[in-house]
Amino acid sequence: MPQTLADTRRADLDWLRVIAFGLLILYHAGMAWSGWSWHVTSPESIGWLRETMRFLNRWRMPLIFLVSGGAVVLALGARPSGAFVSDRLKRLGLPLLFGMAVLVPPQVYLERLWRGQFTGSFLEWLPQAFDGIYPTGNTSWHHLWFLAYVLVLTLVLLPVFLWARGAGGQAALARAGHVVARTGLHWAMALPLAASILWLAPVSYNTNGLIGDWHGLVYYGVLLLYGAFLFGSPDLLAALLNRQRFVSLGAGVVAYAVLYVVFIDGAVRPVIAPPDRPAFALLSAANTMAWLFAILGFANRHLTGRPAFLAEATEAVYPFYMLHQTVTVIAVYWLLTLGVPPAAGFFAAVLATFGGTWAIYAGLVKPWRWVRPLFGMKAPTPQRAGSLPRPTARPK
Repeated sequence: MPQTLADTRRADLDWLRVIAFGLLILYHAGMAWSGWSWHVTSPESIGWLRETMRFLNRWRMPLIFLVSGGAVVLALGARPSGAFVSDRLKRLGLPLLFGMAVLVPPQVYLERLWRGQFTGSFLEWLPQAFDGIYPTGNTSWHHLWFLAYVLVLTLVLLPVFLWARGAGGQAALARAGHVVARTGLHWAMALPLAASILWLAPVSYNTNGLIGDWHGLVYYGVLLLYGAFLFGSPDLLAALLNRQRFVSLGAGVVAYAVLYVVFIDGAVRPVIAPPDRPAFALLSAANTMAWLFAILGFANRHLTGRPAFLAEATEAVYPFYMLHQTVTVIAVYWLLTLGVPPAAGFFAAVLATFGGTWAIYAGLVKPWRWVRPLFGMKAPTPQRAGSLPRPTARPK
């Protein structure tokens, strides 16, 4: 029987999941001082923090969707499609609804307080928590938009994933991975992303709101498929991305430097003129893929161990993701209210976010079997089944 994508657990996939969502938490902790509009925004900004976050923006969410593509294949395994869909609705749909009902309203409430749109206690505001659609109304999924996108895209692309797990699909993907690894055609993977930036971004609206976000749906859908392909292609990971990780890193550094100097130049919100959009789109997509290739290559080479910490962190990632922004908004609101200086406020927000989120997770989520499904967690088991294949070769 041929090896399937669920035969061996992938340490690099778990490491990347933990790192990607860890960066997301750091990113949101800095949003108040970035100079960009957020739910609770400081009148003072930190230049170096904004530029660091701008750099992360080029590959932070693409990495999360790439890793999610590998995770979708892992979750699908050999299960019937009906069972898989039911599981996705439970693991993604239920936490999304719970988060919108319980975790997001405190964020909206504090935003209304901070902007002077409401005065009074949370209990006084609660009856209007679901009046209208955010931002004019109060009903929102805020940072949980990722769950909605992954759920919708997974269901739409399910026929592709089902084909890919079959014998014919596995053989075709293996051949494709072998050809790409030998020819270097992996750089062509930037073209669909560039096309989306160029043609769909200008006609899209409602960013992260699903309806009308044509660019977001196509862009992230492509990355979801890329993740399934890359993590299921040992030839491509080991023989190319692993070996050429420094080349990809160099390409990413150069591409971002050109992108910054030519198009950004320190502007808080750079505006790209229509004649420059083709060059911007191609350079942006190439920069994103270069960093993704470099990150996957280094992870494949170096993140191969499975310390006890990794198992604990992998299980905690999902609830941490769901909880963290509510904790961040609460912490930032009080830090700004108390007048804490920007740099000290940022570091305090980071500590408060990780500490507060861990306390809620450890005390109110992890131990309780009936609470765990609300945060996308399975019932505790001695050993989890399912994984992705490790490459057999590790070239020097």
